[in-house]
Amino acid sequence: MPYLNRYEFIGNLTKAPELRLRPADGKQALCLLNVAINRDTRDEAGEKRTRTTYINDIEVWGPPGEACAHFLTVGSLVFVEGRMDIDRWQDRKSGAPRQRMKVVAEYVQFLRIRGLAAGGAPPAPAAEADPPPARRPA
Repeated sequence: MPYLNRYEFIGNLTKAPELRLRPADGKQALCLLNVAINRDTRDEAGEKRTRTTYINDIEVWGPPGEACAHFLTVGSLVFVEGRMDIDRWQDRKSGAPRQRMKVVAEYVQFLRIRGLAAGGAPPAPAAEADPPPARRPA
């Protein structure tokens, strides 16, 4: 029996990408993303309402993760394709079992890159504004 574990969405980054492991350490890079997905609906009176769902713990590994950390900023619009996974561990203090759902991204496409706020580094030059989509190596 075939199984399917695909998760696709488009949303905006709610905070700056976090690069955890650096290639200089001899380890594969890991970038963590937090994305908000908005859903527009109408209420009984016909008024538009926006409902926001936050997706935390999106992992992007390897060179695609490095690209996300380099190009993306808060508010950037991305298309993410990946799979759902579960991390399991024991709490250090209580010893209780813990778990969390996460998305392991296999493909990230930069749809719109937001510039940084005043005082931050300037946004990427126009030539770099549309980098190739980041793909996880097979």
